[in-house]
Amino acid sequence: MKICGACERKLPDDSYSVEQRGLRQSIRRCKECVAAGTQLVLVKRGRKRSEEDECPICNLPLPLDVNQSCFRACCMRRVCYGCDLAAWKRGMLDCPFCRTPTLS
Repeated sequence: MKICGACERKLPDDSYSVEQRGLRQSIRRCKECVAAGTQLVLVKRGRKRSEEDECPICNLPLPLDVNQSCFRACCMRRVCYGCDLAAWKRGMLDCPFCRTPTLS
């Protein structure tokens, strides 16, 4: 019994073509999945960035460029410039996350 890399079912060895039998188990697909063009599970899932890479205010992913977000030492958080700009436009001159007054 081997597991198909696309549908994740346990199937007998004769469910795989000769070409697919030679592949390692994580990329092996059964005849049905090959005919249907089903993608491998590893391709479907992908990777998700951790919660540390999200702005704590808007929950959008922070840019990979560190110069496009600001670090606030008062709460030890990195905030995106969009939230920082929105707070500044509202007249909020303190930290947009914890609202600690900033030194002038």
